[in-house]
Amino acid sequence: MKFKLIDEYTYWWPVTVDMPDPDKPGKVVSQSFTMKFQAMRADDGVAMMKEIAALPTIEERSAKEHEELMRVCKGWRDVVDEKGDEVEFSEAALRAALQFAWFSRGLYKAYARSLAPDEARKGN
Repeated sequence: MKFKLIDEYTYWWPVTVDMPDPDKPGKVVSQSFTMKFQAMRADDGVAMMKEIAALPTIEERSAKEHEELMRVCKGWRDVVDEKGDEVEFSEAALRAALQFAWFSRGLYKAYARSLAPDEARKGN
């Protein structure tokens, strides 16, 4: 396959969220969905990391990390509510989900793995 050089790359990537099992105390359940990410350019990533590192509090750093994640998340599939109805992707829905540590951890991990697909394929 020939490489396409385009201005913005978007792609679908699997996300696994390990969260507390609501029915089994002390156990974890894995749930998954697919996120559409927009690739971040290397210079933007370096600038973002410097900006985050310069923030004085963990709360400010966390908020900035979430904002950057909001910037690269463009859609999702296979996300449902308690009734099993599809949840449409929106900024508000993503912000609400990011309030749960297990969701944000799974999303950060998936995005990082998507940036190094060879490592993800090896299982690292």
